[in-house]
Amino acid sequence: MSSRREHVQRDPRAGVVLEVRYRNAGQFLVSYCTNLSRGGLFISTPQPEPVGSDLMLSLRVPGRSIPVAVKAKVRWNRMADNEDGPAGMGLSFADLDGVLGEHIDRLVTSAAPLRIDLVGRSDHASAHLHALLRSLVNCQTRQLALQSGIEHVLGRSDLVLVDVDGHPRNALALLESLRNRDETPPVLALCNDRDADMRERVARFASVIPTPVDKRELQLKVLEKLGQVQFVQTSSSASQ
Repeated sequence: MSSRREHVQRDPRAGVVLEVRYRNAGQFLVSYCTNLSRGGLFISTPQPEPVGSDLMLSLRVPGRSIPVAVKAKVRWNRMADNEDGPAGMGLSFADLDGVLGEHIDRLVTSAAPLRIDLVGRSDHASAHLHALLRSLVNCQTRQLALQSGIEHVLGRSDLVLVDVDGHPRNALALLESLRNRDETPPVLALCNDRDADMRERVARFASVIPTPVDKRELQLKVLEKLGQVQFVQTSSSASQ
């Protein structure tokens, strides 16, 4: 079966988010690795390649000034999102050199779960969002009420996800406060698709995801943001 998962690797793995580029039937695709080890990686994509496919990857590895070219083979795939995680494919590296392997080992050893703060209404939809994020990446999520002064409660987060619809005024104040920090955290804002004026105001401070939320769009935006911040944060530690 194409969705069969082969446990072919025993290397320590870490939930990092790195940009990956590869070709598929003449197309140049950009996706994100959400699980990395010296033996291979998992790529989150709604269109995974067939098991046995050989791919040439361009991997943006922290601590390396240019992307790394690596051959890989598809060992298993998940054709659709399910309780085990998002759609995607598990790959094993075919010709990883020793230096890069040791570099990845250091990344894996130093990696910690990502910290994601969800600010807004606490309801069933919010609980579903927490579960979706934890299935997507190795992370710890925290729910905070969207109330006045909440910016003073937020510490250093890898991603802040703000639900604007519940309290737009408080949401705008929070987003503006976060933008004015010396170190601005990556921010995504959920905003009603029918409220064009509010979406425009929110977009001055954060990337906007329209609500009702499209699951695939949310996954992609989250991975894009986390990929950007992790590359910057882990590059300094990896080069030490």
